[in-house]
Amino acid sequence: MEKLLLSLIVVGALVTGCGGASTPDTATSETPDNAADTTEMDGMDSMEGMEATSEGNVEITLVTPEAVPMGNAELVVAVKDAATGEPVTTENLEVEIFMPMDGMDDMTTEAEISPDAEPGQYKVATYLGMAGMWAVNTTVDEGEQQGKAHFMFEAQ
Repeated sequence: MEKLLLSLIVVGALVTGCGGASTPDTATSETPDNAADTTEMDGMDSMEGMEATSEGNVEITLVTPEAVPMGNAELVVAVKDAATGEPVTTENLEVEIFMPMDGMDDMTTEAEISPDAEPGQYKVATYLGMAGMWAVNTTVDEGEQQGKAHFMFEAQ
């Protein structure tokens, strides 16, 4: 009888202990799911706010195919005089390509720039490691002709 009573106490303690531990885990597991949804929405909002911008006396635009493939990709950037619209030839075009990542460092990729056949247009060869929204920051510093621009595009 003592063994039966001792067994019931041990089983009761185990059931109570396991049941008590599962309640906080359940509550905890629901909270991160909700937090992840909020984080994803925050990220979407911040990326939607990243509209194309250009400043300076040089206008820089992204002239890219409508569908940019994931993997090896080629973007085309056009550089024009903001006042006249004439193409600008430059050897001082810098292009930074990155994927904004919530809660961690941005994913960056290399950009190899070469002149295109069209005056004032430049090919940007890159590798896009993931599908999704990518950002491009460009800078031209050609003496008196200077400009900066920011663009977003989607890799598919």
